[in-house]
Amino acid sequence: MGLLAHFLQGPHPKTTLLLTRAGPVENPHHLLYSHPGLPLSGEGRWALHALLPLLRRYPVAHVYAADSLAESEAASLLAQALGVGHTLLPELRERSWGAWEGKSFAEVETLYPEAVRAWMADEAGFAPPLGESVREAWARGREAVRALLARHRGQALLVVGNCTLNRAALSLALPLPPEEGLRLEQDYARLTVVDFYGEEGVVKALNLDPCP
Repeated sequence: MGLLAHFLQGPHPKTTLLLTRAGPVENPHHLLYSHPGLPLSGEGRWALHALLPLLRRYPVAHVYAADSLAESEAASLLAQALGVGHTLLPELRERSWGAWEGKSFAEVETLYPEAVRAWMADEAGFAPPLGESVREAWARGREAVRALLARHRGQALLVVGNCTLNRAALSLALPLPPEEGLRLEQDYARLTVVDFYGEEGVVKALNLDPCP
């Protein structure tokens, strides 16, 4: 059923999904990281504080984030400033890098040359040793965000995500497969807004910059 059909059936309460991304983080050596990840940098905390005037335009009912370092710190910071509760969920984590966690891309190329070639051939389907593919993380994230939207039907909720999770959430509104996800940039501490009417979503804003 399309969006027009939903409207023709009668009014639907609007559920607003607000997406942001925690960071920048402390990552001077440009390591691959997922969970527990890396802490927010001072710049990251400043950027999230700068995002608050945009967030206060919406009646945020609750804040959700992964239980990783940067996301949990960001969720606590934003929820306290907005005067709402926050919940940490492992299903909102970034894709797992498995054996590659904490290594630089140069190290991975040296240690796993065949795996890197397989990754380049199938970016969405490839999973690092003991890790998770983008496609697997995408499916996990989609279902987690779908459940949150159902829980907060008719409200506004904020999800402090990561590049994979936010793109997966956007695919609930856009016909976007995982292999095309990198075409939608998700910057640190920017605001993306998606309004849902029933199961149908409308992207209202992408990567709003609080300090243009």
